[in-house]
Amino acid sequence: MRFHIHLAAGIALCGMPLAHHAQVLISDSLLLTFTQQELIDTGVGNAINGIEVYRLKYWSTDADGQPIVASGAMMVPTGDTCYHSIACYMHGTILEKEAVPSRLSQEALVGYYLSGIGFVSALPDYLGLGDSPGLHPYVHAATEASASIDLLRAVREWCDAQGVPLNGQLFLAGYSQGGHACMATHRAIEQQFATEFTVTASAPCSGPYDVSGVQAQVMVDTVPYPAPYYLPYVVLAYGSVYPGLFNSPSEVFKAPWDTLLPPLFDGTHGSGDVDAVMPSVPSTVLQDSVLQAFAIDPLHPFRLALADNDLYGWVPQAPVRMHYCNADDHVFAGNTQVALQAFQLAGAQEVSAVDMGALDHGACAFPALLAVRAWLMDLQAECAWTDVPELAERGWEVMPTATSGTLHLVHPFGGPLSWSAHDQRGAVVSMGRLDGPGMVDVSSLPAGLYVLTIADGRRRSVHRFLRMP
Repeated sequence: MRFHIHLAAGIALCGMPLAHHAQVLISDSLLLTFTQQELIDTGVGNAINGIEVYRLKYWSTDADGQPIVASGAMMVPTGDTCYHSIACYMHGTILEKEAVPSRLSQEALVGYYLSGIGFVSALPDYLGLGDSPGLHPYVHAATEASASIDLLRAVREWCDAQGVPLNGQLFLAGYSQGGHACMATHRAIEQQFATEFTVTASAPCSGPYDVSGVQAQVMVDTVPYPAPYYLPYVVLAYGSVYPGLFNSPSEVFKAPWDTLLPPLFDGTHGSGDVDAVMPSVPSTVLQDSVLQAFAIDPLHPFRLALADNDLYGWVPQAPVRMHYCNADDHVFAGNTQVALQAFQLAGAQEVSAVDMGALDHGACAFPALLAVRAWLMDLQAECAWTDVPELAERGWEVMPTATSGTLHLVHPFGGPLSWSAHDQRGAVVSMGRLDGPGMVDVSSLPAGLYVLTIADGRRRSVHRFLRMP
């Protein structure tokens, strides 16, 4: 394991918030390396380069604006000379401090998929998880954004120090809680840090954007819910973030849950541990007085705290494409529908939503993230191979654009390349390698529209083609 220590700004030691221009990176640790072939063997089918996987520790700010240590994962492409886009992916709900991207959690694979096609990937652990102390402020927009933005600062510092060239593009994505964090980060950048970052596009997926409305229904419903642990997680997290919301758990939770639940959120227990003591109807654990007051009072303190974390009351300037599933049983589709309508009524020009079908929350993740990956690839800048300008101006061509059998890949000086064909949902349907300009047989594909990605180690291009009947 390679480990570097960086001299971080000393202002953290005197209790002052970290200035935006100050150094935020504390340390980096090299965790893993993959060659291109090893990535392909791992399942990253159209990888065009190898990657290095790092854990970064950095300074961020907590809910009170005070310095706090945070951590996250970074994946960096290797074996090319490209200028890279940054893609920041925000993970879904976790309770255990060690079940985070910087500890190579399952969702770290998203970074492999993105960096395997040339993105520098940044995956925040969030505050209170990974190396960050305290209780994670669950579904708290401000700290989701601060943890993500400060990781982006740390990534840029690292890339600058290590000579990894960046092209200025910044993509944001996330699933479930990560969809909420993605939207929160996009909003914060455009409203507070527009002179420092420019969001190229964001793709929040299946996020609880209407926390106080659609998603809050779980608090008063008398029907079973598949993930009861969400409710106490939100209650305890908000109690730590919003002073005066309640003084002790017994003010909110009935016995025995007032004593059973809090110890289970110490960072060493998983969602299964919490669900094991929760009833299938989450609202059962709440004090009757709390339930009644919340149901009838639109200004109830807890509803106001939830409303502080709604994410549809702004107008995105960069493109936003929300992905969701209409049968999501955890984060209801109404969250996306409310957000889409609010954005459109407010005049947002480039906000859309993609319904991935009648899938539940778990099943929705894979197709949604594949579609996101394909969209980001379509928007990704070319490698910008600038050492031979006349070649940089003459890229790959694909002819014809409509065929029933064969595509011709043409380049006046092209060398070895890898190619992959994606359907409209972003799934890889065919892939291969050529020693140079040549032909690709697509006759086995069903009729329809496809995207062909060509990468030759120096530049990357994306081409649409129609497979005719």
